Amino acid sequence: MAVTIKDVAKKAGVNASTVSRVIKDSSEISDRTKTKVRKAMMELGYTRNAAARILASGKANTIGVVFPPVLDKSSQPFFMKILTAINETARKFNVSIAIATGHTQTDLKKQVRMMYSERRVDGFIVLYAGKTDIIREYLLGNSIPFVLVGTPSEQQNEITHIDNDNKLLGREAVRHLATLGHRNIAFVTDTTDGEVFSERYQGFSEEMVSQNLTKSLVKFDRSFSIGRETALVVMDDVLTLKVMERLNALGFRVPDDISIITYNNSIFGTITHPFLTTFDINVVRLGQAAVEKFLDLLNNNPSYHEKTVIPFELILRESTKAR
Repeated sequence: MAVTIKDVAKKAGVNASTVSRVIKDSSEISDRTKTKVRKAMMELGYTRNAAARILASGKANTIGVVFPPVLDKSSQPFFMKILTAINETARKFNVSIAIATGHTQTDLKKQVRMMYSERRVDGFIVLYAGKTDIIREYLLGNSIPFVLVGTPSEQQNEITHIDNDNKLLGREAVRHLATLGHRNIAFVTDTTDGEVFSERYQGFSEEMVSQNLTKSLVKFDRSFSIGRETALVVMDDVLTLKVMERLNALGFRVPDDISIITYNNSIFGTITHPFLTTFDINVVRLGQAAVEKFLDLLNNNPSYHEKTVIPFELILRESTKAR
């Protein structure tokens, strides 16, 4: 039979309410009494269950991780890689994680609200940014601690967020291709939504203009094709595989006919030929920083919010070639 607070109280010669206050480390209880009660707890082998610990500390020691409301998350290795980093970092701080996911924003909001209202989590790490959505509105409106992975398009001063410098990522892609002698370069994407696309394309465009190069924006769909371009900057590694397959069908060879540079340095970069020249955005560090900033936010309750910029690295492989 489990040892109860009443058992501890009886052995220590105090009442149960005193034991409860010792558990909460109340300043109203003398050190002598605390020592006596804690000795009784140790001798009886008393341990509090999870619910009691939450009541005593006011914290669940659990972080909710919110995935974006998309159907096929498994097709994006970014999410699994950052989740692993978050989980491993949380474990080092003796904190658990709980996943919130849903096919629609409405479903996702219901889960997020339930997790927090039932005190199952202390707050959230949200794995997507961009335009304000109902999840972020709920978290901000209820002063719930959260950290965003990505850069919000609104209320940046009110949100602690972790990201790369995506404008610089766009610029650096152009700079590398320009040093290889490419003059006609296209930015290829399958979405024009979100802050990541906006910032990378903005950096791409600004650098193309700065170097007096010929730029274009190409949407990847069924009608995808290229014209005079000799190089492509592709939104991410997963899309690059689709682009390369289409180019092959159209009779183009990478990198002999057209060079490709992309982003994320996922496992796909080295399971196809040619191996992909790509930017490593340091997903592991993004996840680590998200946990560290969340715990800082939770424990220190800072009066200001900040953006943490994670550095990136260009990984040179086989998909780019000098003209």
